Amino acid sequence: MEEIKKYSFPTEQALTDNYCRNNFWKCLYDSAADSFHYSIILPNNVKPIEVIPVKSKSMTVIGHYIRVDDSPFLEVFVAYEYCKFEMNVSDWAQKKIYTMGETMIDSRIIEAKSSGTYLDALTYCKLNDQETFITRITTLKDSFGNGNGAHYFMVKARCFEQDYEELAYFILQIVSNWDLTNKSQWQFGELLQKFSFPAKNQVVFYVPLSWDISFQADSIKTDAPHFVLNNTTGDHNGVIHAFFYQSNSVDNYKYIFDRFFERFNQLEDYTIDLQPFKKVQQHEIKNPVIYALYRTNGKIENEKIDFHANIEILIIRTDRGWYYFDMVGSLPNLENYYWEENKRCLEMIIKSFNNLDFDEV
Repeated sequence: MEEIKKYSFPTEQALTDNYCRNNFWKCLYDSAADSFHYSIILPNNVKPIEVIPVKSKSMTVIGHYIRVDDSPFLEVFVAYEYCKFEMNVSDWAQKKIYTMGETMIDSRIIEAKSSGTYLDALTYCKLNDQETFITRITTLKDSFGNGNGAHYFMVKARCFEQDYEELAYFILQIVSNWDLTNKSQWQFGELLQKFSFPAKNQVVFYVPLSWDISFQADSIKTDAPHFVLNNTTGDHNGVIHAFFYQSNSVDNYKYIFDRFFERFNQLEDYTIDLQPFKKVQQHEIKNPVIYALYRTNGKIENEKIDFHANIEILIIRTDRGWYYFDMVGSLPNLENYYWEENKRCLEMIIKSFNNLDFDEV
């Protein structure tokens, strides 16, 4: 496998304001419906060659720009995909990078307060074993309206590998200075529903509207109410079981895991391979209500029925008690976004757990 060298990945602009004013222009795109109008800052020698929407693989390109003089080659694309359900635009973009045949060589995740994570990435791609491109990609997400899905956007600015270091700050200026002109106030792919359990210690959090929630009647007699959340976006897409052990008499998360995971041990012909539990660092949780968060993931399989699934487990501790969640759902794949939707739901539970304003530490 070819070794890819390290390239610069600036996040702070080194070009002066005066230089940018004299060497860049503001492109206002209005060649499609209002929801696609955008502005983007481009070098003076980069001009549009296509502004009518063009379908390309699974995305639609709504802007294609290229340098028009003899300076080093520079090309810019603006593209989007409509997706019906809520997920992180960063997860969407990483899948797109893979399907475009590019290799991510550097990146940073940008986290919004409530609407998920966004991607800023540097990629490497060799075409026909000849031309090698370095590309920088940034992302946006905007609601389609009334919770009926969202448009997931990316801007790509690329050049030949040998010119990248010379153009790195020009490319940064492009990909960090674009936005939708008519951006909505709702940066989600779906409407959200509030889960609320008015027990001794109330539990509230948000999940996307595509998840059905049911109370398991057999848990009434226990000290750990049991709920099931089903993802309805596809066949056998994902199911989350939640148990609320509202007591702080237990000091060890392993007790909580053993107690509520036990039902998996009763399944015949299933094998489960879990990674060791990880205690998430407090600054990564970003929810001041959560004292501690433990999580693990792995695979659950049954070869007899050709069943292969992802399993995620979260154990949350607050000053009120312990809260156990396990999710069984689709493995990552190139056929659908089920894994990404499930991941986003679990993250939303963590961020909004007894914290509906998404306050952060």
